[in-house]
Amino acid sequence: MNEREAYLQKMDAERQRIDARIAEVEAQSDIRQAQDEVQELRGVKQRREAFRRKLEELRQRGTEDFERGKQELLRACDDTRKSLDDAEAQADQRRAAYERKREAELRQLGAQFDGYEADISRSRAEDSLLTKEELHFLRSSFSSTGEALRRLMKARGGEWARLRGEYEASWRELVENSRKIRADSPEASQTPPSPS
Repeated sequence: MNEREAYLQKMDAERQRIDARIAEVEAQSDIRQAQDEVQELRGVKQRREAFRRKLEELRQRGTEDFERGKQELLRACDDTRKSLDDAEAQADQRRAAYERKREAELRQLGAQFDGYEADISRSRAEDSLLTKEELHFLRSSFSSTGEALRRLMKARGGEWARLRGEYEASWRELVENSRKIRADSPEASQTPPSPS
């Protein structure tokens, strides 16, 4: 294998590595789909295409003016790598911000749930006025809402939005059931527990 063939083979491997890195950044981006991230990746892909064109030109060129073609290809490769490094760094920053936001939401939802749990504990005297069916119904709603929160806490990627919706629906159902049952109970307090 001569120098030209070895160099072309090396740059083919670099092209494959860049393709793999772009695919990885795209896979990590799919749950956020921030517009600036999409633009960044578009820029990286344009540089990758320029690199591919230069590689193909050098391959077609043969041995004439190989050194100049090699320098052009190296510049295109370096531009692509730098652009990809920048895109990965920004994707990491966005991912960290997304994770912090999600953790804050989980803490808020957990605090909301804990507050409601405290309200229920405080209203044990009222619970004794409920029928067994009403009490069972409330406990079942409370249990399913707690389970929805636990699933949400373990959520990753695309399932976060779906599980957040399930939790919020379960929460609304719990609060509504509690209001209805307590409103139907003549001796119960007129003010239902506040969820937040």
